[in-house]
Amino acid sequence: MRKPILTLIISMIGCAALAGCGGPQPEPSDAGPVQEETGEQVTPAETPVPEAPKPDEQETSENDDTEAVGREKEVEPSEPEDNYHTHMFDSFDDLLYAYKETQDGHYTADQIDQIFGYGEPLLDRGWPDGTSSYDVEYVYFDVDSNGTDEMIITLGGGIVEIYSYFGDKVKLFYRAPLGCEVTLYPDGILKQHAPDSSEFPGTVWCSYDAGLGFYFDDFEESRGEYYTFCHYDFSGPERDRLEAELREDPDAPIPVWIYEWYDQLSKSDYEKLLPKSQPIKLPEGKKLADVALPDSYVPRFEANEEGTIPEYFIYVKSPDGYANLRRGPGTEYDVICEIPTGESLEVYRDSAKDKKGKNWLKVAYWNPDTPSAYEDSEGPGAWETGWISESQVD
Repeated sequence: MRKPILTLIISMIGCAALAGCGGPQPEPSDAGPVQEETGEQVTPAETPVPEAPKPDEQETSENDDTEAVGREKEVEPSEPEDNYHTHMFDSFDDLLYAYKETQDGHYTADQIDQIFGYGEPLLDRGWPDGTSSYDVEYVYFDVDSNGTDEMIITLGGGIVEIYSYFGDKVKLFYRAPLGCEVTLYPDGILKQHAPDSSEFPGTVWCSYDAGLGFYFDDFEESRGEYYTFCHYDFSGPERDRLEAELREDPDAPIPVWIYEWYDQLSKSDYEKLLPKSQPIKLPEGKKLADVALPDSYVPRFEANEEGTIPEYFIYVKSPDGYANLRRGPGTEYDVICEIPTGESLEVYRDSAKDKKGKNWLKVAYWNPDTPSAYEDSEGPGAWETGWISESQVD
């Protein structure tokens, strides 16, 4: 017999709720958990999030069928917060090419959103300008042991995203919250751990749901309290109906209560839910830097769109032994860094003349002396984008 489900209704919840590391955090008091907003979803100021009822105020139900009917009547499905589903990819190769194009083109956050259709988790970690394509790796691994590999994107060795086929397209199943350590266990189980130093410390255990196309939070430990989420007990006709809707229309809304607390647990009951197997050590990944775009590849942005596609490579040839990379086309702009003679640069299709009529080129330079934005990077270095005098290059 299932325990009663919380009747908390939230007016707006996006797919970011799937990745709220540490989960919505209960305060250390007698009150039940209060839903926190993540960085990827915003509740308007005029629509406050209601408090959850205390455990002893939860509604009760004598049988599961009555409870399921009650949920359908009382809870409206959520509306998608963003363009989460629509940017699927034709294949894993197609997805890798999109990553490679983005990295090589040093795209802006807005351009990346146009390609991927959601807040790309790598952006939060400094990608593409603050990290190197040598830091980003991809691993093919059968996450749920069904005989078909998923593709796992890592940065500095840490899991950031998991993609899989949903129908005949590739979609994002999981994105790791920033600051969480993610560990993979057999049968697709994920452990998200936020350290005590984080704003919302705790551990959330997530399960892979191939039919619905997501990873869902199932149970958590936070500040010495333990809870299950509604998805943990989501099965039967309700679930089958939702899967059929999503297979027909991946933009179909998912009921908000799937993401909500289901029951508070004792520590011993929580420990019984933990996997008994050891975590999985992923095989060595392949570097995004080694991905080659085929000659037939058509970029998702035209070459003249804000000068984002590198056109060719040039080399510094300054007689002074170095050339200045500046923030704008002219000597009046601040110097970003000095580039030694012989170093290569990626040239964008932007150029400009300064006040004296001299021509300047917009370039990207991999500066090995710039600290990486990612603490687990293999070494220092980051892309610097700026302007260089055409007279200083060959």
